[in-house]
Amino acid sequence: MILRKKIFILTVFLVTLLATLYGLEELRAASSSKTTRFWSLAKIVQKERPSSVFSRSLAHYTMGVIYDNDAKFEDAIKEYMKAISVDPGVSYIHTRLAVDYLLTNKNDKAVGELDMAKKLDPEDTRPRFLLALIHTSQKKFTQAQKEYEDIVRINSDDVMALTSLADIFVLQNKMEEAARVYEKLIEKDKASPLLCFNLGIIYSRLGELDKSFDMLNKAIAVNPQYEEAYIGLGILCEAKKDLSGAILNFEKAVKIDPLNVKLYYQLANYYYDAKRIDDALHQYELLTKLNPNDTDAYIMWANLYLKEKRAKDALAVLNKAISLGLKDAEIYLSLGYVNSSEGNDDEALKYYNMALAEKGDQPKARFYMGVLYERKGKTIEAVKEFREAIKLDPSFADAYNYLGYIFAERGENLDEAISLIKKALEIDPNNGAYIDSLGWAYFQKGMVGEALVEIERAIAVEPNDASIRDHLGDIFFKMGLKDKAKAEWKRSLELDPKQEKVKEKLIKIK
Repeated sequence: MILRKKIFILTVFLVTLLATLYGLEELRAASSSKTTRFWSLAKIVQKERPSSVFSRSLAHYTMGVIYDNDAKFEDAIKEYMKAISVDPGVSYIHTRLAVDYLLTNKNDKAVGELDMAKKLDPEDTRPRFLLALIHTSQKKFTQAQKEYEDIVRINSDDVMALTSLADIFVLQNKMEEAARVYEKLIEKDKASPLLCFNLGIIYSRLGELDKSFDMLNKAIAVNPQYEEAYIGLGILCEAKKDLSGAILNFEKAVKIDPLNVKLYYQLANYYYDAKRIDDALHQYELLTKLNPNDTDAYIMWANLYLKEKRAKDALAVLNKAISLGLKDAEIYLSLGYVNSSEGNDDEALKYYNMALAEKGDQPKARFYMGVLYERKGKTIEAVKEFREAIKLDPSFADAYNYLGYIFAERGENLDEAISLIKKALEIDPNNGAYIDSLGWAYFQKGMVGEALVEIERAIAVEPNDASIRDHLGDIFFKMGLKDKAKAEWKRSLELDPKQEKVKEKLIKIK
């Protein structure tokens, strides 16, 4: 019995000591002139209520804090609930309980406690902040906005609340409201590069590019090493068709952060658009030095060589990747494509099969194999590969079109051909090649009027396509308009002088 009394006395002493160390001092520090805190309420409670109520509530609250410090949130919840059962009128305990509910994924209970805390102390901003965060996580942006607006009403100088309110406006695409908030923030702190940057981005979203330029430049004036601001300026320059400005700002960003690979990719695009091909190629070379395992860099480097009709250089880049041990399906596909473009069909087929072996069935590999088989006159194999590509990727527009065009060119399965090509056009309605395929399928089916409509529509999209001009000539010839047919075939031959069949048509029409 004596031992139990000693333990009880020791426990009371420890609770009282911990209350002093963890509870009351913490609450005193948190108090402010504008917001009523637990400590000030506690003094009122002591005056209006028996001291035993306050002591018991405080003891449970203190134990809750101790459990929180040890990350024992369920135990802390039990203590805070006991504290509230003894004295339900203390807002801060409800707030602490809400925090632990959040930490244990009990969001609905957290919201209930925070609403209670707001009722008990309407001027305390902490419950409102937590409620706003919960509402934001649940995409309830209107409710979050209201909480932040109430915080600003309580304390108009609360920078965190103002910034969060602006972010909520952005999430709701209310850019003008977000801009007004940031303008107010900048009035308070003109030297903040972050505020200037954020407002600059918002102005760009509003289409106010001059204001955006001004704000991003102000951010850089305050912090000349502000990488994101240079990137923002580069993108704005691109929007204004100022490639030189875009390049200059991205070059500055690279100097600040030479390990940011995204900058090299974007610079490569800008250099290419500016016809600075060697500089664009150099960016991909730098990327492979920064990360020798960056397969995308090798592929895009090779693709750029291909665009410049430098197939041997493209093969050298891809073979270098292979020599480094990069067993990647996309690299194998690229090697197959380059070899196919050079007429090395057996080598191309080998790499397509390697791509399939590396990554299982791939629609692109099947499609490229279909193209290769069709070119070699192996129509049955080509059709099989195109059907497989469509099966693997029902949105593969090129596969639908290519298969439909094969049928149209051979005058076979014309209803299916029309259906396939229409499917491709559903996916890509303004593709001139697809429109031409549909027109050609109509022509092969004897629907000359429909064919003329589609081929002329294709010409409007692709006026310099030799194949479409050839098809238009065939339609005019079928309609008995020989002079128009002759003119279109001549135009087709000017665009592609290697067309032997078109030459034969012109000879016969004479």
